[in-house]
Amino acid sequence: MSFLKPYFRQFGKPFFAALLFLMLEAFCDLLQPLLMSRIIDEGVANKQMDYVLQFGGYMLLVTAAGAVGASMRNIISSHVSQNFGTKLRSDLFRKIQSLSFNSIDKFDRASLVTRLTNDVTQIQNFTNGLMRIFVKAPLVCLGSLIMAVRLNPPLSVVLIAVVPIVAVLIVSNMRIGFPRFARVQTALDRVNGLSREYLSGVRVVKAFNRFDYEVDKFDEVNRGYQTASTRAMRTMALFSPGIML
Repeated sequence: MSFLKPYFRQFGKPFFAALLFLMLEAFCDLLQPLLMSRIIDEGVANKQMDYVLQFGGYMLLVTAAGAVGASMRNIISSHVSQNFGTKLRSDLFRKIQSLSFNSIDKFDRASLVTRLTNDVTQIQNFTNGLMRIFVKAPLVCLGSLIMAVRLNPPLSVVLIAVVPIVAVLIVSNMRIGFPRFARVQTALDRVNGLSREYLSGVRVVKAFNRFDYEVDKFDEVNRGYQTASTRAMRTMALFSPGIML
């Protein structure tokens, strides 16, 4: 992974700035239940409206701070991921141009197109996700356990028992889902390859009236892509609700 070092140097500071705003957002999310518990246990229980209004104001301030953190995190993460994707795509294009004839012949032309477009977009989205849900989820999980123990130690046992179950579901989802999504990428390569082959030889197809043959061939590859995508999405459809539950 040493090829990523130049990108770390270029985008490292804004990346960590986004993580700091994300930590602020996560902290504000975790602080809200604590303030709400104070309102209920102290203000509502003792019928102290001034106390309720005071801590209600604190909740509004915390919400505003969380909104600022979320907005700044969104702006920075989008900026970093878009610039990272642009730079990676440009560098990849230069790398392809520098390959020797023997090296470039080892790659299918459609596969190179997929790498320049879809694959770079996937890495770009993953980078954006790192500055959003992938880091926030563990922070909120750990923070929730700490806050739950502080608020009600016996009740926090429920969360402590649930976390391993969620971890098993996530690991299982990754082990089953990753190979399926890899097959989706391979199927997409075939679709791109067949499309490129047809477009480059469209005059020959017209000359020999081979439209039906080409349609059948494309339909087979297209259905293969559909099947691979459906299996991958079915995995997500099964595991995602379970994890949320």
